[in-house]
Amino acid sequence: MADAFKRTLGIPVGDLSQFRKRPVATLAIIAVNIAIYAITSYENFFLEVSDYWVSAGGFVPALTPMPAQWYRVFSSMFLHADFFHILFNMYFLYIFGRAVEEALGRWRFLALYMVSGVVASIFHTAFSFLGGATAYVIPAIGASGAISGVLGAYLILFPGTSLVMGWGFLFFPIFFRMKAAYYLIFWFATQVIYGYARLGGSTAVFAHAGGFIAGIALLPLVANKERLIQFRLARQATFPTYVVFTPTPTKTSGLGTTTKAIVAVLLAALLLGAAYASTGLASQDNAKWVTMQYTCEGTAYTDSVGFSLSNIKSELDSISLYTTRVMLKRLYEARLLYNPSKANSEGFFNFTGRVQIGNVEVPTAIIINAQYDSDGFLKYGNGNLITFIVYDGRYLGNIPVSYNFEIASQTMNLAYITQCTGIVSLMATVVALSVTLKKDRDLALIGEEPRRVWHPFTPIAQ
Repeated sequence: MADAFKRTLGIPVGDLSQFRKRPVATLAIIAVNIAIYAITSYENFFLEVSDYWVSAGGFVPALTPMPAQWYRVFSSMFLHADFFHILFNMYFLYIFGRAVEEALGRWRFLALYMVSGVVASIFHTAFSFLGGATAYVIPAIGASGAISGVLGAYLILFPGTSLVMGWGFLFFPIFFRMKAAYYLIFWFATQVIYGYARLGGSTAVFAHAGGFIAGIALLPLVANKERLIQFRLARQATFPTYVVFTPTPTKTSGLGTTTKAIVAVLLAALLLGAAYASTGLASQDNAKWVTMQYTCEGTAYTDSVGFSLSNIKSELDSISLYTTRVMLKRLYEARLLYNPSKANSEGFFNFTGRVQIGNVEVPTAIIINAQYDSDGFLKYGNGNLITFIVYDGRYLGNIPVSYNFEIASQTMNLAYITQCTGIVSLMATVVALSVTLKKDRDLALIGEEPRRVWHPFTPIAQ
């Protein structure tokens, strides 16, 4: 009965459990992610992450050249946007991570997981040019890139296993078995297609694709050949509970011809994109990264945001922290945050008047000691600001709010960032392509079955 219940949940199961070991690393990663999600979302009743943590720990492609910001590569891997984001991520990690951990060992599995997450961030940066300059300054969070590395390793190690898939059709559930290889390449194809077609929305699909590639490319480095041999010998007597075979007796070693061809085509498509990114021609824009310390009505704040000059107004509207958004929008509308006519100038600047916020003219007074860069963007400034809060087109009370602030900005060369990360992405893709075409037979523990793509699912009778 327990096995039948597992199957209805779409969890890969098998017949014997003697070979299985507890997936310590997989469970530890899941526990850490859940604990961090609880800490970062309790203010929102555990439904979604706090804006502060996204700003402080999200990975921002424009910050790649700054060593002091590299912690974001790792912190972003343990942040999740909302309950369903972490639910599905941890579900997929549990489903596929157990088998990969057992094949590699816990420490090698952890290395694969973490490095895949790093490579996923590099891919996300390299392909950000497809989303325009704005894509370089939007924080990205989630363990999806690292988990995608586990999926890529699973594809090479266990292409011949079967997954029980559940599909709802007119309120009636339909269950069937599908080769793991076909499910994974279908998922991989959607990431590549959605990425190039710009259909991913807020999802970092190229981070998923990059993590998947990393999982394939890293596998020959982290796999222990002796352990793989022992695993193959053990298959003669027993199998892990989460590995199930379709009834077809004939099996091949490694990926099937069709699977290998499809993966090669997808990798070639990413190879072209990475090659273009590595030329330095993909993005010619610059981005501004702004850090600020300020007090608003006596409360101290520290925040940082990114801007692309071509889309600065809409990016101001998307700033998550409300007090930061109010302050920077007032400076922008007073033409003290960005003003090409002030390029390379410095001094004291005053503004007293009204600024247009939506449909409302808001009285504002600003005194700032400022220095502007060659683009006319505020490079450094400190001063004070008095204004009124507007909400939904109306004043929120008649009492003014005051700010004391210190702001600094840095210019990020997006062409250089894209080129460097594009080169790394190109190299990783070449290695993954080589592993797919030449090393799959050496690494596969359960070869792909050549005949059927899917098998009807028959419930177990008790």
